[in-house]
Amino acid sequence: MKLIYCTDCGDVVALRRQERFCICGKSKGVYGPDGLHATISGPAIPLGFANPSFRQALQNQPETGMGKEFTAFVIQKICDTVEVTG
Repeated sequence: MKLIYCTDCGDVVALRRQERFCICGKSKGVYGPDGLHATISGPAIPLGFANPSFRQALQNQPETGMGKEFTAFVIQKICDTVEVTG
């Protein structure tokens, strides 16, 4: 799963196949038709969730105490599945 973090307003937005904007409107992103490649723009930093780790955390959500950890990461600046425009 890809998300963007706007360095101007601090909003985090999950990408979809419809263009989505952060709360201040300066960062935006959208998945391409294949659901893997994305295009982002503005002061956006791409983030990723490791899908299997995220699904496992959701399935093992505890009733109380600390939540279940999963793997999330900042996507590298040069990435073949994220195009940065404007």
